[in-house]
Amino acid sequence: MKEKGFTLTELMVAAGIMLIILGVAASAQLISQRLWKAGFTQITLQSTGRIALDKIMKNLRPATGATIFDNGDRIRFVADPNRTYSDVSDDVTCEYYISGTDIIYDPNTAVSGNEATLLRNVSKESSIPFFQISGNLAVITFKVYRNDALYGAHWSSMTTSVSMRNM
Repeated sequence: MKEKGFTLTELMVAAGIMLIILGVAASAQLISQRLWKAGFTQITLQSTGRIALDKIMKNLRPATGATIFDNGDRIRFVADPNRTYSDVSDDVTCEYYISGTDIIYDPNTAVSGNEATLLRNVSKESSIPFFQISGNLAVITFKVYRNDALYGAHWSSMTTSVSMRNM
């Protein structure tokens, strides 16, 4: 008489196959999670960097004069907040500069203590200066980075050029 059911060998083979399938599924899940996190981090870095570049562009575009200092780590420019270009008495000298790994904005160099951190965790893109000027064109180049203990280091290069209209 033949008994119905599975033998121990059949159960062991089935369990082994199930473990392999679960292992592949778990690996796929971990890989997709890391890829998603890396993509999300990249998008966040690019978004943060783009916001900072937009603020710099907004302030430099109407500049009436600009100078580079500290080997390209500082750009000082003259702003006319009231847009009275014939009257220089209301002009303000502003600057962006690098302090450690931060981009700092000083809206009025004549007043101390009003500086604000615009962006953290920046570094030079190889040997390219942060700020460059050629005629009325200002070029800003930097790298934004983030170190994550679980997912490692991520960085995004950012560059833009601004045509300063009133120079």
